[in-house]
Amino acid sequence: MNNWRSYILGFLCIVIVFYEVPSSHTNATGAPSGYSGSVSDLQNTCETCHSNNIVNSLDSNHVLISSELDYLAHYNLGQSYFFAITASSFMLNKFGFQACVENELGEKIGTLVIADAIQTQLVGDGTYITHTQSGSQAIGLSTWVFNWIAPLSQQGDAVLHTSVLFSNNDGTTQGDQVLYESRTFAEPNFGCTDLEAFNFNPDNDLEDGSCLYSLNSETLSLSFQNLIVSGSFGEELEIQLNVHNTSDESLLVQASRMPTQQSTPTNWFCWGACYTPSVSESASSLEISSGSYLDEFSGHLIAGLNPGNYPIEYCFYTENAIDDSICATVTYKVLGDVYGCIDPNALNYNGSATLDDLSCILFPTPLWEFSESYGGIHSIALNTDAVITINDSNISVGDWIGVFYETDSGLVCAGYTLWLGENVNLTVHGFDPESEQGFLLNDEFIWQVWDASEGVSWPMIATYSPLQPNNQYFQIDGFSSILAMSNINPISSQDFDIPNGWSIFSTYISNLDMNAMTLFEPIVDDLIIVKNNNGEAYIVEYQFNAIGDFVNGQGYLMKTSLAVNLVFNGDYVKPIQFPISLQEGWNMVGYLYTESVHSAIVFEELLDQDLIQIAKDYQGNALIPGWEYNGLGMMNPGEGYQLKVNQQAILQY
Repeated sequence: MNNWRSYILGFLCIVIVFYEVPSSHTNATGAPSGYSGSVSDLQNTCETCHSNNIVNSLDSNHVLISSELDYLAHYNLGQSYFFAITASSFMLNKFGFQACVENELGEKIGTLVIADAIQTQLVGDGTYITHTQSGSQAIGLSTWVFNWIAPLSQQGDAVLHTSVLFSNNDGTTQGDQVLYESRTFAEPNFGCTDLEAFNFNPDNDLEDGSCLYSLNSETLSLSFQNLIVSGSFGEELEIQLNVHNTSDESLLVQASRMPTQQSTPTNWFCWGACYTPSVSESASSLEISSGSYLDEFSGHLIAGLNPGNYPIEYCFYTENAIDDSICATVTYKVLGDVYGCIDPNALNYNGSATLDDLSCILFPTPLWEFSESYGGIHSIALNTDAVITINDSNISVGDWIGVFYETDSGLVCAGYTLWLGENVNLTVHGFDPESEQGFLLNDEFIWQVWDASEGVSWPMIATYSPLQPNNQYFQIDGFSSILAMSNINPISSQDFDIPNGWSIFSTYISNLDMNAMTLFEPIVDDLIIVKNNNGEAYIVEYQFNAIGDFVNGQGYLMKTSLAVNLVFNGDYVKPIQFPISLQEGWNMVGYLYTESVHSAIVFEELLDQDLIQIAKDYQGNALIPGWEYNGLGMMNPGEGYQLKVNQQAILQY
């Protein structure tokens, strides 16, 4: 491992070179390899072909390099990482790039992977990534994205070298500017990372299987590297345990074996001598001097036909003191194919299965409406370091993540992915004039996650990386990155404390049955009458209902014989979707917000138009604009209000 640390993961280098179009000196096939500033490129950069010009050397020319590695202490071997390179200048409109990964010897390492085939391409036998013709043209800002898969073995820290060219687009290689930057990403340290191990090292990043553990009693202790050993059918699996004498005198120690499953394959142990599978306790004792240990114990198992885990307990004790024994349970894992349902989101998931037998019983896919847009795209990076949770638990493989825009008929999904626990670049489609679907410019992203194991679609709130050029709003050729996402518990009920006597009632909950008799059935023994603004009534004593169905946004006058509590269950109605029509004169209006808001804010538009003569609650607290008096104050969920206007109008929450 120390030898590996003598290597340095080479340099991921960026070079901006332009394409050949009639108005400028560019290369339509992308930047030629060999000018990345790396070791093998002899540190040649864009200045090899392009000369700097003071006129073009502007403070407004900037380069931003961002990656998932920005949030990590080190890269992981074999892991894929997302990179974004952004060049910006408010005066220029030609950009491009080239990237490679090398070690300190100038050898290409890792694998570059295309993430956007429209803007980027591979050159140099796939060892460089550069722009396409489309990827060189932008107005003031250009971003290229790609993935890099780290090497499978330790090769040192990763150094990202960036050489960026800003062209004046005059048809020559003269008068351009080159900016250079570098970034370093640490390699992982391998070693024991388990706090329980006695050779734990806090400087280690990744486990290498070298941890050593111990079990202790007053006189004996056991040390071992692992208590799990695995193998396939026919193999002999072996485990070794060291037995230590921690007392101040020599001890005679015996050993015993106890399988915990009746179906355990053939197994035996050795302690001084190897015993047959029928023997569970050593016939003789071995002497261990004070402060010393013996490494002569080994457990053995022949892997059988049936894959699975087979625990066996081994105990050590001094002569005639079996009750004071110290024991370790070793798990022998017999590998092989176990058929069953391997989908963790299925009802009949089998955690031991390794091959799918097509028996999975799955929840249905989400009932989302999907956009058929093929307009411009906005890329959103979702990586394995993003914390995506539902009720504080991480989402599972097989869950869906979707991004939506809002229409008059509801939410429409314009991009989604099936979560596989891997880095993914989610493509979001913009407005397509032909289908009239897709995100409009500056539309805000609305997120939902389909919990496949529960069959529930959760609204989500997302946290975005501030290092990316765009966040929660759609942009053509935009790029965002998600840091975290958590569910929003939807409003599905409303609780009412109804006073004794007369009051005015309203609700922001809607369900399939809004009949007045159904809604008030839980309090029918204490309810006397309910009336709407037209005087139509539900009279409980006579089981007479002239109101019919309740209407969200309307207020209802009601009388009870006692103070009662009532709960409505259903769906929350969005206030913006329920404009309330007001007739000239008196109206009873509902309150659709979930929190209390001051009446001056709720009625602001009507007050600005001098339409309100008086507004009051059931207690007589009034808002009288003509007197510049507001005794109404805060308006509250569950209450209704009487409102008198001098002409027809619309109350829009």
